[in-house]
Amino acid sequence: MRLYWSPVELASRLARRGIKYNFASGAPDPGLLPFDELRKSFERVYEEYGKAIIAYPGAGGLRELRIELSRYANRVLGINANWRDVIVTAGAQHAIKLLSQLLMRRRTVVYVEDPTFVETIAPMKFQGARLISVPIDDEGVNTHELERLVKTHGPGIIYTVPNCHNPTGVSLSRNRRKHLIEIAREYGLIIIEDDPYTSLYPNTEPALKAINNDVIYVGTFSKILGPGLRIGFAIASGELRNNLEKLEQHDFAASTLNQYLVFDLLRRGIADDVIRKARELYPRKLQELVKALDDYLPNTLMFRPSCGFYAFINTGVNAWELLKRSVKQKVVFVPGGKFFINGGRQNTARLSIGSIRIDLIREGIKVLSDVINGYSMTM
Repeated sequence: MRLYWSPVELASRLARRGIKYNFASGAPDPGLLPFDELRKSFERVYEEYGKAIIAYPGAGGLRELRIELSRYANRVLGINANWRDVIVTAGAQHAIKLLSQLLMRRRTVVYVEDPTFVETIAPMKFQGARLISVPIDDEGVNTHELERLVKTHGPGIIYTVPNCHNPTGVSLSRNRRKHLIEIAREYGLIIIEDDPYTSLYPNTEPALKAINNDVIYVGTFSKILGPGLRIGFAIASGELRNNLEKLEQHDFAASTLNQYLVFDLLRRGIADDVIRKARELYPRKLQELVKALDDYLPNTLMFRPSCGFYAFINTGVNAWELLKRSVKQKVVFVPGGKFFINGGRQNTARLSIGSIRIDLIREGIKVLSDVINGYSMTM
């Protein structure tokens, strides 16, 4: 299997070079991250747990954290999960990698939204899985097309980001959620739900896991408490849970110290405070991005985002060439071609509201518009 650099990583490297308008980063707004409370948590767990904070955490993750995560899942996500069914991982991508190792072999059929998040399908490709693209629109994945494809290619796994999709920002409609669950039951599909953003927005649709316990759920605290903590989790049951716990033990990738820190931030209500602030800020940032695109780059939005960090646009020109020019004007974004299962669509881009200040969004889109218009005139 040929390894390749993620376009998110390549674009993010450029963002470290004095970029003013960072539409590339998927990191959360730095103003929301609880730095001072993190220091307090370190002092608390240092005093309370001593040397245990640098010991092995135990297979499946720290018991205290797993209990708090089960409470969080119930309170914030509406998922009723026993703490034993919660497996701590080193971020959501680590959870996807472990699930890929457990569930996928060469030619395993995996249905994926097209476009989808490039970094989570990489380990599936590495396992040799056969990815089948399913079109997506403003109501999420087209479940009628999915059913047709399942009849053609047979049962397998569906990997989906039903809420606040990456990279399109759309959410699966209520009717399609119901249909997706019905398809899974009728044809024996395994659903892997990747859900980084639901907790950050008010009035989102419930997680698929809250509707059907057979769904394998993957969550993360990267967007709430900071990606550097590398704390994610999977919720599964039965034999899969047991095997996931055993496989996680192979690398103990999630730092014990970081697990204690997140445990303390959860039990003290700090994570809930961040979520409350995020639910006020991110909808405003996304609205600002969409309005700026409508004003300065009309008709470029390929999907109407409802939540999450992203908008996906048609640049009208080669996005990598455009990126080279926009960097000179201190604008960076992620070219969108690799988000498509079979590549192509080199004239697309993902724009993020995560890290950029809200007061810079409109100005940044105006600069990007000027770069695109200038590039188009030279072609």
